[in-house]
Amino acid sequence: MTRKLLLSIAPVLLLYATVVQALGVGEIDLKSALNQPFNADIDLLSARGEDLKTISVTLASNAAFEKAGIDRNPVLSLLKFQITKRPDGTPFIKVTSLQPVKEPFLDFIVEISWPAGHLLREYTVLLDPPVLTKETPAPVATP
Repeated sequence: MTRKLLLSIAPVLLLYATVVQALGVGEIDLKSALNQPFNADIDLLSARGEDLKTISVTLASNAAFEKAGIDRNPVLSLLKFQITKRPDGTPFIKVTSLQPVKEPFLDFIVEISWPAGHLLREYTVLLDPPVLTKETPAPVATP
């Protein structure tokens, strides 16, 4: 009897363990431009408040870059990663640099580790030149 009960509960426990360990990251939201200090946000998905203290976010190792076939640009060493919360309480990863980024695009891998798992995610960011004027062009009148 206990064996049948154990066999019937096992799939539910496996499913529960998979759900508990799930953590994901969303798209990157770039908030800076070329020749400015880097500033971007990456959403953390399925992260609970008590989990945030155990999550570690870093730039991936050289070996991870090599395995993915991505050149590790030296400018990537300027990037700093910090887990923080928005005013509504949703967690995200703040990616910043103190120095201006002069590369037109960055291709990098973020490594996220927590007690129940490990995740690597590649991001490619195109840094456009900053817009110097906020004025909209005057409408052109058609004859």
